[in-house]
Amino acid sequence: MASESPENHPKLWKWRAEYFGQIWIEKLVGLLPGPRVFRLGEMLGGLAWHFMKSRRQIVFRNLRIALHSEYDLETLREMSRQSFRRTGANLLSALHSTRLTAAEIDAIVTVENPELVTEALSRSPGLVLMPCHMGNWELLTRINRKFPPGHKIGAFYRPLNNPLLNARVLALREIDGTRLFSKRDSFHHVTGFLREGGILGILADQRVGFQGEPVRFFGRLTRASPLPSLIARRSKCAVLAMSLITESPGKWRIRYHALDGAVSTASCTVAVERAMLDSPLDVFWLQDRWKVYMHPVRTIRDWLGPDSQALTKPHRALLWLPGTPDGWRLPVEWTHPDVVYEVAITPEQALPNWLTGVEVCHTVSVAAERDALMKLISNIDGAAPLPIDYIITSNATKALTKAARLNSIPLVSRP
Repeated sequence: MASESPENHPKLWKWRAEYFGQIWIEKLVGLLPGPRVFRLGEMLGGLAWHFMKSRRQIVFRNLRIALHSEYDLETLREMSRQSFRRTGANLLSALHSTRLTAAEIDAIVTVENPELVTEALSRSPGLVLMPCHMGNWELLTRINRKFPPGHKIGAFYRPLNNPLLNARVLALREIDGTRLFSKRDSFHHVTGFLREGGILGILADQRVGFQGEPVRFFGRLTRASPLPSLIARRSKCAVLAMSLITESPGKWRIRYHALDGAVSTASCTVAVERAMLDSPLDVFWLQDRWKVYMHPVRTIRDWLGPDSQALTKPHRALLWLPGTPDGWRLPVEWTHPDVVYEVAITPEQALPNWLTGVEVCHTVSVAAERDALMKLISNIDGAAPLPIDYIITSNATKALTKAARLNSIPLVSRP
């Protein structure tokens, strides 16, 4: 249909505005030296921290899960602010680096332990690299001169929603000879690229849906992409994780990490975790990495799988009992050995006899206003180092639903 082509698409003017906006930003930051662009990005990131409340909550939540055993909550709050600053610096620096030559890219990126790549390629036809969304990760498709000669460089990419920007980004990423693959490419082409001596980068630190494999990431049970380990096993190639650490404003350092044991989704996830710990402030924490995926026909058991290991960083669920019908109880399909359940109850309510007796109980007053409920939920969430992952109740009011959403906490309302 003609309406489906970019020239006739209803979003064409929006796409054009985004396209030309990015070009002009690139031109403007291209007039400045890299360190100054980095500092400007820090300032813009600091401003964003003040205005992006929901993203601020997500960053804080991620840091609580990943680092709660190393830092107290006040330190993590300050780290979330600094994370916004560093993310702004890295994102603006990424736009600046699009106009740099290969030699200029080479000058702003150093490699700490290149011998790991040389050693991996000596025993493997190709190499799967797992960079993280950290530092100025747009540089990673332009560091071909950092690898041993004679190897083609490739990378997986996710197409942008804006086709005009997507075409431009693809051209920029391919400018130094990097071959780009998407999920539409067949495994045969990807594994063939590796068997012929290729080095393939796959960003593997972001969240996935139900197609992911249950693993523990920073000690928290979640799902991770099986793609790196699957491709590596099929092509019989080695795997390394890699971090990109800010060394100084406008300069970054690469560090590689070998896997412990055989290639698997679990061992790949552990290596990615070590890479992120090299510089937590450089990590892109603005995505809800440990989001609990819920669906009317898919419960917490479906999401987490049958895991029953010892709890290290368990999920925290809040049973909201005010307003629930008499006789209501937690549905069995919403119980899981990795979840610790807490109870919110009014002073007038008796504790249900189906509780185990070990649950933490929070006595709350019945509040119909959204803002009062939001404060109650926020206080309960902050009462422990780990955050509340979801609230489960029956016949949730609109005020409770909105209060949970404003706290960036999913809510399940079951009959």
